[in-house]
Parts: sequence; structure tokens; C-alpha cells
Amino acid sequence: MIDKNLLRSNRAALIELLESAGAKFRGNACNCVFHEDHHPSAGVYQKGGVWRFKCLSCGEIGDIFDLRAKFNRTSAAAEIRKVAGPVQLQRQAAPKKNEPTFASLDAVRAYMAAKIGKIEAEYVYLDAAGDAIQTVFRSRTKDGKTFRPVHLTDKGYELSAAPKPWPVYGLPLVTNAETVVICEGERCADVLARYGFKACTSAGGAKNARSSDWAPLAGKSIILWPDHDAEGRRYIADVEVVLQGLNPLPRLSIIDPAQLDLAESEDVANFVEQLKVIGKSDAEIATALTEAIETAKPLSLANDVRQRIADIRMGRYAAISWPWNLVSALTKALLPGTVTLLAGSVGATKSFVCLQCFAYWMSLGLRAALYEVEEDRTFHLTRSLAQVSRCANLTDPDWVKENADAADGIAQEHAAFLDRFGRVIYAAPDAQPSLEQLGAWVQEQARRGCRIIGIDPVTMAARTGEPWTADGRFLQSIKRTATDYGCSVLLVTHPVKQCSFPDLTQLAGSACYQRFAQTILWLEHHQEKTSRVRMACGTTEIEHNRTLHILKARNGRGGGFKLAFGFDIESLSLNEHGIIVKQRGA
Repeated sequence: MIDKNLLRSNRAALIELLESAGAKFRGNACNCVFHEDHHPSAGVYQKGGVWRFKCLSCGEIGDIFDLRAKFNRTSAAAEIRKVAGPVQLQRQAAPKKNEPTFASLDAVRAYMAAKIGKIEAEYVYLDAAGDAIQTVFRSRTKDGKTFRPVHLTDKGYELSAAPKPWPVYGLPLVTNAETVVICEGERCADVLARYGFKACTSAGGAKNARSSDWAPLAGKSIILWPDHDAEGRRYIADVEVVLQGLNPLPRLSIIDPAQLDLAESEDVANFVEQLKVIGKSDAEIATALTEAIETAKPLSLANDVRQRIADIRMGRYAAISWPWNLVSALTKALLPGTVTLLAGSVGATKSFVCLQCFAYWMSLGLRAALYEVEEDRTFHLTRSLAQVSRCANLTDPDWVKENADAADGIAQEHAAFLDRFGRVIYAAPDAQPSLEQLGAWVQEQARRGCRIIGIDPVTMAARTGEPWTADGRFLQSIKRTATDYGCSVLLVTHPVKQCSFPDLTQLAGSACYQRFAQTILWLEHHQEKTSRVRMACGTTEIEHNRTLHILKARNGRGGGFKLAFGFDIESLSLNEHGIIVKQRGA
């Protein structure tokens, strides 16, 4: 069992929980995860030995158990009772395993060569005085390259990383420099240093930018040189966030690797290697690097806004339309970098709607991918065939058996559609996919260039550990993917129980779904009823059997609107009627 008081006094545990919910920290200050907080209004503090969270804007306050209770929709007492369960806290409490120690670096090298693989490079991290803090060995194994840090302890050289925060690689070189180039990886920093440039990088790989001490770069002129891929852009973005928090603020510029004729995933070292291949001298390579650095453009919030305006003007930043005009106009849901939820109870025909949408997007020439978690591809293609042919009977095996020739004729007529749409649909394997697998699949489709990616339903995915932790990691990963690749993600979900009336508190999964999604649509299934509806030609009364509730529309003006829809049982498709308006006197 884990002592609850030890957890309450553990600042790292509280911060890890908040970061899993999307908080970004600068010291003890952070943005609030319980409301839209673009200017950090919250933070953590210690009182009576207990670390607590408080937001000065919304007033949310509590220790680690209070927050876990809010995230998981339980009580603090319930969270305390299951304190021994959470995987992440068990990992924190686990004793440090015994790492091998060695009398000298030569002994480390011998061990690495015998047990790990051939050593390809050694990177020594120095402090400002030039003393070694740790050495990172890059080795080649049968599975590829691996990096292993070593640092000196009172017992000898230990095969583990030095205590955080780590110094940046190349610290003595950049300490007194006015201009510094930041790249990803020690190899790239060494290449730049060889040609006379003051360069550095962080320790621990692309995902650990925040684990290094960047304070010595305060007030300097910084050139950011990202690798030419999504991970490289993500790394540089993390570095930028840290640098923006330094005092005095550095002057930041960034190089666009696409302008340097670099292919996907290539970096500074590849740039130099290509110059060597065509016979360039060291002096010519240094000149080429200088010219590349001179292409860097200043980073500023104003420039970001101007670039967005330019992207909108050129059509590079635009929302994908839905099959329905009002939904498109009111939500602007499918802008690049967005996540949309389509919710509703069982029987609301969400899966039919999802197929209708993806067939429509395919018809627009968009690259799309839809992961169907339930049933196989043939099942969903049969439903799509029923929609496109307006013959709902195709979903009835008894009718197909009695009308086999007619059914086959319809399939032949629409064979080209089925072949194309079949490439859009990805059917789940026999095993239930996990959220981690779905996140990896979304990233794979984004890399393939898909503009719109869907999962139907995400609620069927397997989860490991606490719901808030698992769902938070998943949603952060797909939001990052959507942002990095400029795509849109549509997640079909359900309420936690049979609930036809829209209620965000009843969404399956943890509360982070409603927080991370930019748009939430709830499809309500009901008997035919009459509503007063505003249409293009005026206001009239109309019968409808579906109501689409726009519960959240961060990018549009339709939050709170209700739209009348009709589900056509012949075409198994949804038809938009108009905006529901209040009856007079209601």
C-alpha cells in the first residue's frame, strides 16, 4: 500500500497528474485544466506539508485526491481507497533498481561493446566550468541505435542519467555566445560546432526538451533548426515554449527545413553530408550553413497571426464541409488541427451518419480514413452500398436471399464506389484495440496525408490504468497529431448509460473528452415530432425524428443551437431541415 500522506506531500505526483490533463508548468505556475485558460491563472503550492492546486480564475482547489476525484468523477474518499492501484503512482513509489557501476569509462566502454552493441559515438555533457556531468553513448544494436547515459557517483560510473535538470549539450561553447543555434540531437550540434557555429541541444532525446536547463540562453539571439518531420517540429515547439519563459527573453528565429531541399526526416547532419557528396570543401560548407541560417525568420505572435491570415487567404487553412450546410456554417468543426466528438445513445444511427460523412468527404477528393472498431469491412461496405443506392433492404439478409440477383446487380453497379470506399475503411482485427493502438493508427494515417480521420466508436477501445490517465494520454496524442499534420479527427462516442437527452457529464470515458474536443455534437433519436424551424426560405413547422445538438463549437458561432434532422429509412441517411426556434409563448 502507498501512504496517502506521502502522496499528498509529493509535488512531482501532483504535477504529473495535472500535466496528464494538459497543464503546462513554469515553476509552480500553470494554466488551469478546468476551463479555457490561455493566460496561466493557476498553480501549485505547499501548505502544511501538503501540495495543493488552486486556480485564481475559476476557484478550483484541492490536493491530488481531490483532483483525481474530479477527473474520474468519483469522490476523494474513493480515490484514497484505491491508492495502491494507479500504475503511475506505483511507478513513482518503486525503489530505484540497482544500476551497474564501473571503475572507469574504459570499463563502461567494454561493457557497452559486449552487452549493448558497437559504440558509434560518445557525447560528453559539461557544466559551465567545463566539468563532465554525464556521457551519453550511442550504440548500434540489431534493433537499431540506442542511447545510454553514464554519470559519476560516489560508487563509480553508473549506467544511468545524472540528476535533472541536465545541462544543455555544448554548454561551455554557448555560455558567452551572442547567437546560438539549437538543433535536435548531439550529432547535429557537433556538426555545426565543427564548422564554427555555437550550437547546443538538450539531453534525453526529442521528448525531453523540458528536462534540460535552458537558463544560460536567456537574452541571446537563438536560431531554431528543426528536423524536417513532425517530431522535429514538435521538439522545437517544446523548446520554444521553454525559451519564452526565460528572463530576459531570447530573440527567436526559426529555419524552415523545407526551403533547404531536405527530404522528410532529414536534419543538419544530412544537409552537410549532401554537400560533401557533391564535393564541397569545408569552407564552402561553412558558407552554405551560414546562408541556411540567414534564411531563419523571426518568431513572434504577430508573425504567427499574419501567417494564419496568409494560409486562410491561400486556402491552406480551411474547414472541411459536412454533408449539411448549417452544421458546416455553425461549427467550423473540421479546421486543421481539431478534434470533434459525435455523441448519442445506442440507436441514434451515429454509425450510419459516420459512413455518410466519410463517403461524402471521399467524393470531395479528400484523403480520409475511418477505423471501424465493431464489425468487419464488408458489414460497413454493405451499409454504405445501401446508402448510395437508396436501398435499405440490402442490410436485411432475408431480403437479399430472396432477391439475390437484384442485390448483386446493385453491387455491380456501384462496384467502383465500393472499391474506393473500401480503402477508406479500416476494420478492427479480432482483438479489441487499445487506446494506444488507436492513437498510433491515427498518427499513421496522418503521416499518409489523410485530411480527415475517424474512429467509430472510441468507447469500445481497451484502456489500461485509470480512465483519466488513459483517456488524457490518448486525447493529447491525437490532438498533437492533428496539430502536427494539419488534419481533423472525428471520434464517435456514447453516454455512460442509456441517455437520449444531451448531457456532457454523461459522456463515456473521463471528463477530458469534453475538455480536449473543439466541437461536440450530440445526435438525439426520438419519435416524429413537430418543431418550428428556421430554414433558408423562412420559418415553418416541420416533422423530424432526429435533433442534432451543438453542445460545443469553439471555432464557430453555433454553440447551444439545435438542428432538426430527418433520418430517411430508405437511404439510411441523415437530412438537414433547419435551426429549431422557440415557439411563441414558450
